[in-house]
Amino acid sequence: MEHGQDAAVRDEVALSMRLLRHLGSPDEPANLAFSLLSFHAVLSLLASGASGAAREQIAAFLGPAGADALASKVVSDVLAGRGGRDPEVRCAMGVWVDAALLLNPAFADAAACKLEELWSACKFKAAVRTIAFGDNPAAARAEINDWFRSETGGLVDNLLGEGSVDGSTVVVLANSLANSLANSLYFNDDWYKPFFPDLTEDGIFHVSPDAAVRVPFMIGSHQHTFMDIGCHPGFNVLRMPYCIGGGGRTFAMYIYLPDERDGLAGLVRQISSNPAALLHKTIVPKRPVMVGELKIPKFEVSFKVEASLLLRDLGLDLPFHPAADSFSAMLLGGAPHKKVAVSSVLHQCFVNGF
Repeated sequence: MEHGQDAAVRDEVALSMRLLRHLGSPDEPANLAFSLLSFHAVLSLLASGASGAAREQIAAFLGPAGADALASKVVSDVLAGRGGRDPEVRCAMGVWVDAALLLNPAFADAAACKLEELWSACKFKAAVRTIAFGDNPAAARAEINDWFRSETGGLVDNLLGEGSVDGSTVVVLANSLANSLANSLYFNDDWYKPFFPDLTEDGIFHVSPDAAVRVPFMIGSHQHTFMDIGCHPGFNVLRMPYCIGGGGRTFAMYIYLPDERDGLAGLVRQISSNPAALLHKTIVPKRPVMVGELKIPKFEVSFKVEASLLLRDLGLDLPFHPAADSFSAMLLGGAPHKKVAVSSVLHQCFVNGF
């Protein structure tokens, strides 16, 4: 029988490629970053407040390993500190309910436990709070945005945009008798083999076969004479390890580079056809190889997406149907004459590559 955590990782890889294919457009190339752990955690939280077919659909969407298998394991076993130096991980997630209503105690307890379980390894705690949506939705939206801004050191700003909260919002977990899901995740660490700032040089980076931009490149030093590189038909993979954390745990960034300047779309299709193999750590041999020159462009990516249409296109549609009334049990006694559904799923990811 397949180990539960291995099965969860397999499910996560498969879901990541589904999201990548739908978020990325070969016809409209753009920088893209998203966190599967964050998506998984917030959908797992949503499942704990759902009932019936919607709950079953969320669990199936996350994969056969189940809604909880990966998120809790990764956060507690990988991100949790074990002493020593650990990477900086910032994450923020919460549940806000309108002050005129009451959360069902069973859901409130489940949500608090799940949030604590998922994010106790991170620098910031999650929130389960009441807020006055009906009296002053603009102030409520500002309060939630301020909380996210504060809890992420200013990296996540204005997560809830104009119109995402109004007087009929009942839960932010936003709009028109709906739940809104909002989450953010931030990871920061130093390279195991650092780059020296005085070696930075401007160079040409090709964004397409016909377009190039001039950007600063991090230039390797003597420490980068040998690097972890895997060479494969049509692409190469560079493994860039971060500093070793507490308990000897290691993190790494894997950079996939197609051979051809227009090969990115083909590379995504190739990885999608066999993600378990092409995204596995063995894609890079254990023995480092000598490199002539290492040049990596400095980059910073912050990507924000309203993902409800994306999720519906991928088959997760029941949580968005008010007629299904899948979330009334979140509220004590339900919401009289109102059926609660998800109206928006907001996600933001920040990646700093230098």
